[in-house]
Amino acid sequence: MPTKKIGLIGIGTVGRAFLKEFKRNKSFVKKELNLDLEIVKVCDINPKLKNFSQELGFSFTTKPGEIINDPQIDILIELIGGINPAKKFIISALKKGKDIITANKALLSSGGREIFQLAHRLKRTIKFEASVASAIPLIKSISEVLKFARIKSIYAILNGTTNFILTEMQKHRVNLFEALEKAKKKGIAERNSSLDIKGIDSLHKISILCFLCFGKFPKLEEVLTEGIERISLQDINYAEELGFRIKLLAIAKKVKKEIEVRVHPALVPQNHPLAETNGVYNSIFINTEVGSNFLFSGLGAGGKPTALAVFTDLLSLVREGSNFLIPERNSKINFRKREQLYSRYYLKFLAKDKPGVLAKISKILADLGISIASVTQKETATLKSKFVPIVMLTHKAKEKDLNKAKEKIDRLPIIKPPTQLIRIEEL
Repeated sequence: MPTKKIGLIGIGTVGRAFLKEFKRNKSFVKKELNLDLEIVKVCDINPKLKNFSQELGFSFTTKPGEIINDPQIDILIELIGGINPAKKFIISALKKGKDIITANKALLSSGGREIFQLAHRLKRTIKFEASVASAIPLIKSISEVLKFARIKSIYAILNGTTNFILTEMQKHRVNLFEALEKAKKKGIAERNSSLDIKGIDSLHKISILCFLCFGKFPKLEEVLTEGIERISLQDINYAEELGFRIKLLAIAKKVKKEIEVRVHPALVPQNHPLAETNGVYNSIFINTEVGSNFLFSGLGAGGKPTALAVFTDLLSLVREGSNFLIPERNSKINFRKREQLYSRYYLKFLAKDKPGVLAKISKILADLGISIASVTQKETATLKSKFVPIVMLTHKAKEKDLNKAKEKIDRLPIIKPPTQLIRIEEL
């Protein structure tokens, strides 16, 4: 049997887990699958990882060029993360005739268009199952099966850290800061968790899914992206009283002849599977034109699940050979502007407890064609605060009209800005 030779760049959490997985399964793969795999060399800028690598029996270098320029290496596994120098390494390796396996969602979401075009032109393959919901075989399912069912929409919880935080807030009645601290102590959240909290991680992932499902990458800077940093325990409680739960959703859907992509907190009906997705779990709800819905669910990524996805990609690549991903098959399709969003909304105003407040708010909304579905004044003013929460749910309205109304209402002297606005997804 021919030997497939591999080089690995990046020995962080995922890289270390992958090397252990490779060593543990190498003999089984050779015996049961008749595949002979050899890691020729591993690379990391940290020279202290030399001992770890050599203890597992792998040759170590701090110079990526020793892998990229090695003609005997067939496959480059890139696990350093980030955009640069990962992009440079992948492009160079493609030009040297190597296939690529990566878990790099940040790079693929921003530079995937260029990378996939180059790989297609050079007849090379890029595998990236580990870049999105790596504990779930999501990318394989979409690439090989679901795209033929003509996907209409994806509603997804793609970040385990933020889902854990929102679950803690909902189940244990703690605020966001307390839930985040618990996530850090459990090793669920990074010390600097801003990419998770601000929705950037989910943005990267939904961008990749958008490409797979609809054939085109969105421009990241044009995608409506909001995180959970402004979600309060009060919002969690009010949403629950109204029959909803708050989740950070990543959405990609067809709207007429355009694609709508967005990431933001949303009120989801309590009986929907996405509302019932708790803790560090991810869930992806897919609706198709053939009338079937699909739900994928599994643990959010960690070192071991991601490493296993990388290993699975390696086996798939070696067994199936190169299968070239067609770049941007729908390059002419347009993305819907965020101002065109048409949705229901949850609005929470902090207003002075005076007569006529509701009338002033309602008039501004009515003047912009926004219809109120329900309104509740939650509490009375106290000595500590002269403002009381007023919670409104609207019927469907245009986002641009809601934003205009919000600006006008926040300028009223009877209102303490900013007004809280959360979209409602009825699914």
